[in-house]
Amino acid sequence: MTEPHLVETPGALEAFALELAEAPRLGLDVEADGLFAYRAKLCALQLSWERGDEVHVAIVDPFLVDARRLRQVLGAEGPVKVLHDLTFDARMLDEAGIELANVRDTSVAARFLGEPATGLARMVESRLGVTLSKDLQDHDWSTRPLGPRELDYLAADVRYLLALEARLADEVATKGIADEVALECAYKLETARRPPRDERPLHARIKGYGELDPVARAVLRRLVEARETLAAEDDVPAFRIARSELLLDLARRKPTSERDVRRICGRDRAARRTANWVRAVALGLDDEPEPRPPAPTPPADLAERKALERTLSSWRRSEAEARGVDPQVVVPGHCMEHVATVLLASRRAGEDIAATLATIEGFGALRVERYARRLAVLVTPGGESDSTEDRGPLG
Repeated sequence: MTEPHLVETPGALEAFALELAEAPRLGLDVEADGLFAYRAKLCALQLSWERGDEVHVAIVDPFLVDARRLRQVLGAEGPVKVLHDLTFDARMLDEAGIELANVRDTSVAARFLGEPATGLARMVESRLGVTLSKDLQDHDWSTRPLGPRELDYLAADVRYLLALEARLADEVATKGIADEVALECAYKLETARRPPRDERPLHARIKGYGELDPVARAVLRRLVEARETLAAEDDVPAFRIARSELLLDLARRKPTSERDVRRICGRDRAARRTANWVRAVALGLDDEPEPRPPAPTPPADLAERKALERTLSSWRRSEAEARGVDPQVVVPGHCMEHVATVLLASRRAGEDIAATLATIEGFGALRVERYARRLAVLVTPGGESDSTEDRGPLG
């Protein structure tokens, strides 16, 4: 086992970039300081590669070198990059000016193989018999220097990735699901850099918001705004200023004095900001009450849609059992709602199922070819039994 190389100078980074470009596969992981900063930043970039029978590891310090020098290596023209659960890594690299491409995700392979627990430590232990330490899982990776303990921890997260990927790739090939795994990896990478789907204001995302009265909702908005301002000023995550549950309680009770705030906060760290909370409550009380957004009107075809979704889920389970694969292989969970919409439209308007299925992101041409005809049967009377009995040459 080789010692990890700490890359702290532009010259060393240039040398490693040249060597990395020649490797057929790279293990990749990144660390950030999201538990300690208002806006998470890239704090370490770990890479592993094979040279002969040895696995080498380089840890790039982006505080001292420009990690963008690795754009070509980590992009589409570079070697295959092996990651475990790439979403966070892709987002952090994107924010650092590096567009990740040409990837394999061992967590996707594990999930499509039907593993109930797909964390890196669990998979490395189950497939390679190696126990990974998680002692520094909540470490502040913006702190320097990076000592031997930190370097060993960082190296361990990529040292076994290539061996794990090779082992899982064999299992995936045996199951005959390599194309589906590759498609899901591409989908995951494509969606990783997108903004969160939840477009509601921050205060409206807090659990319990909907149960507040209109005045309390206006107060909660001001309290959350105050928390964000304080977090940005202190450069800490918002939850380190005040817990959402506490802000919800303040919004319900609407205290107008620091004494009342302290009574509600008790020994919570938020008690140090009593003046800010009193001011926020006062602003909220002066605002227009915030009515609860109207609940969406259920579609007229809700019952029909629910029945079709049950039929689709039943068919997916049956197909997965017949193929001996996980249901995610047949239709990924993120596609199920879209597939149901396509089937309902076909039933009502006779739309071309194959053409419309092809427009569903992450569904893929492979599944269109394999399943379009069978899915079309689901929208006909008795379709579920027909679709599972008549598999035809594509089964």
